[in-house]
Amino acid sequence: MREKGQHQTQFRLRARAIALGLVLFGLVLLPSHVSRTWGSENRTFVGFHQGEDSESIPEGWEHVTYPGRAKNEVSLLKEGERTVLHVQSIGSVSALVKRLDTDLREFPILVWCWKINRVVGMAIENQKDRNDSAARIRVIFGAGAEKARPVPPQVEELLKSLGFKKTPSEPWGNKIDYIWGNRLSPGTSLDYPGSRNHKVIVVESGGEKADRWIWEKRNLIEDYELLFGAAPPGIAGIAVLTDTDNTNEGIEAWYSSIVLMAP
Repeated sequence: MREKGQHQTQFRLRARAIALGLVLFGLVLLPSHVSRTWGSENRTFVGFHQGEDSESIPEGWEHVTYPGRAKNEVSLLKEGERTVLHVQSIGSVSALVKRLDTDLREFPILVWCWKINRVVGMAIENQKDRNDSAARIRVIFGAGAEKARPVPPQVEELLKSLGFKKTPSEPWGNKIDYIWGNRLSPGTSLDYPGSRNHKVIVVESGGEKADRWIWEKRNLIEDYELLFGAAPPGIAGIAVLTDTDNTNEGIEAWYSSIVLMAP
């Protein structure tokens, strides 16, 4: 009888272990639209949803162009339940920007996933006329989306009368670019050429990891304090951009799953 009871106890323990394993396995395979809400108190989803107004611009994002520069071609793709931003850059540059007002003390960890088809072969990260990169995540630190610097009504009316159309722009604030570079080693940090309020951190470099998804994770508070020597304000926005306007090369990049997380 004692031996029979031991067998029953072992059977129950194995059954519980199998059940727990199935639960954990199910959590790993949760579709993205469900996993975004799982534990949402510990993270803020920034990445892409298909909007009703556009098939190529994600909901809540703006396509920002730069004067005198050709713009990238952007589109949204589906990989299973996940929405992916696809960027084609041929001698061009433009950014997808999402305005935010996020308290970094609550969500200081930035996580994202990206992929490139190749690096920009002629790029030199610290040279102003060749500082292109295959993929770039730009974090803009500032007062927040609702406190963005307004355009005075008189100036807006003057521009309108002269035929200038108001276009989206990046929020104001200090910036850190996390780039997939060409020449400099991962972990290298530098000033964005020509600017002291704009920093660059090389996260990936070279083409060894091309054509596959790579996950990245950064502590924004630690990076800001290291580069600017002070505690950061909140996040005013995040930009996603691929740029080949200086080198006139052709690049494809894919971005997905951008999340701000609690420590």
